[in-house]
Amino acid sequence: MVPFATPSRRVGLALVVIAAAFVGLAQPSVNDLPGFSDHTGPTEASVTNLERIETGCADEIATRGSTSLTGGNYEKVTFVETARTDADLSARVERTSPAGTDLSTFRVHVESHADGPANESCETGVLYRIEVETSGGSPEGFLPDAHGTRILWLQNGAVDGCSSSVTSPLDAECNRFMTDSVDRTWANATG
Repeated sequence: MVPFATPSRRVGLALVVIAAAFVGLAQPSVNDLPGFSDHTGPTEASVTNLERIETGCADEIATRGSTSLTGGNYEKVTFVETARTDADLSARVERTSPAGTDLSTFRVHVESHADGPANESCETGVLYRIEVETSGGSPEGFLPDAHGTRILWLQNGAVDGCSSSVTSPLDAECNRFMTDSVDRTWANATG
């Protein structure tokens, strides 16, 4: 008969208690182990360039669009319909996912502002180039995990496209954005 309190059993029991305490208190994951990482998507995105390329009638210049991704930089060339060819453009980025998520999601808003009467000879607009740079997020480890970025492009509140770059097994499909409207919420406030 082997006594319960042998040195090897005490060490084993102590390891089980320590492991149980670690699991209960620290909530560890595989990413806490050496060699693994908790690689997340970027935490920031900013507009680095907004450039007017050409102005004119939609049927003449609206078909010259493109989108590209180089590293963490997105570039989009597209047409926005405006009331006048001298309309001003503005752009801003809004993060729509919590910090630290594997799939970072952003909305890039481009708004046009025109004063005066609208051009009546054709549907007038501006062909422009916008560049968005992403940064931040946790770095890759020896064995990186899934991460990525999705950008929803909006013009004057309407969806103008969606871009994504992810590693497997993340799903960054954009189809739902192309069919669903992006709702705005308005409220009057009293002070």
